[in-house]
Amino acid sequence: GCKRGSFCQSLSGCSTLFVGMALFLRFVTSLSCRSKLSVTLRLGVVLTTLFLPWRAGAAITSDVWCRKEPLCHLTLTASLPNAPFPYDGEIGDSKEPFFAGVDPVRGERMHTVLEGVSYPEHPHYVDNRVLIHMPPGFNYKKPFEILVFFHGHDTELRRTLVDEMALLQQVNASGRNVVLIAPQLVLNAMDSSPGKLYRSEGFKRMLTDVGHLLRHHAGKKFANQFAKAPVILAAFSGGYRALAYTLDRGFTNPWELDARLRGVILLDGLYGEVDKYASWLQRPKRLGFFVNLHTISTREISMLMEQGWQESGQSWSAKLSGQIKPRQIYSLYVNTPHKKIPVEGPPAWPLADLMKRIKKR
Repeated sequence: GCKRGSFCQSLSGCSTLFVGMALFLRFVTSLSCRSKLSVTLRLGVVLTTLFLPWRAGAAITSDVWCRKEPLCHLTLTASLPNAPFPYDGEIGDSKEPFFAGVDPVRGERMHTVLEGVSYPEHPHYVDNRVLIHMPPGFNYKKPFEILVFFHGHDTELRRTLVDEMALLQQVNASGRNVVLIAPQLVLNAMDSSPGKLYRSEGFKRMLTDVGHLLRHHAGKKFANQFAKAPVILAAFSGGYRALAYTLDRGFTNPWELDARLRGVILLDGLYGEVDKYASWLQRPKRLGFFVNLHTISTREISMLMEQGWQESGQSWSAKLSGQIKPRQIYSLYVNTPHKKIPVEGPPAWPLADLMKRIKKR
């Protein structure tokens, strides 16, 4: 039988569809060659009209949370084909499969993190939601930026980002004309895996999905601008790996990365993948800024990065004052407990404060 909501259900059952097609084909075989060609071409147009919109609608679904000033311009979650999860591939550049084991009792695939803890595929690695937010006063007609936020461990979008971190309020308070995109990474687990962002251009494919979705809300012109809009990448804690792989392979080529990336904000997230961050920072045509707000948790790696900058003659600052300009590097040590960094900073509401400081082009 037909699945609920499927195309054939709207035609009173799958059998009706197949019987109709069989009768049509029998009719076509009785025609002359010229008539067959004409009818076949018309059939192709009809099927294209019927099926393509249905498949596009089935691929991307959304749940609108807010469409009302002064709370927002638009806030929704969307289930995207190119969201980080579900993922079925290898771990980074290794040949090691992401799901290397099976639960002997439940028969479910398992992923094991570095600490030796194993998590089942469901519910941790199947959530394909992406949170999208446009602040109140967002203007489609003016230049805008895309802020992509990668969350840390033990996270669920609404509970953690909206309720605990006040992420939407911070974006609103920044006063910038910006589209926030926050993909659900691993759901409610101590795992930094970035899923499809391991893959070449995985990040760009996710952005393309978002652009297709927003086209329905804002039109073709906005979608074209979205495809070229400058990007700011931010991550808290375990989100560092998704950000690192985005820097390494998320865009079509390094020139697109240089052209579109306004900057990177790490909120106590420099736990590893140092080579990817260092490689980007050393790019001669890099225009993006780098802000590394860190605590004792990531102090050791942060100090190694600082030492490398000093030895190579790369300028950086341990204090933040005034505007954040292109190419500037900041490494800021704070005493705030790790979990409170996204809200307390300092500065308090760090994303709002840092976004305000970014020099507008």
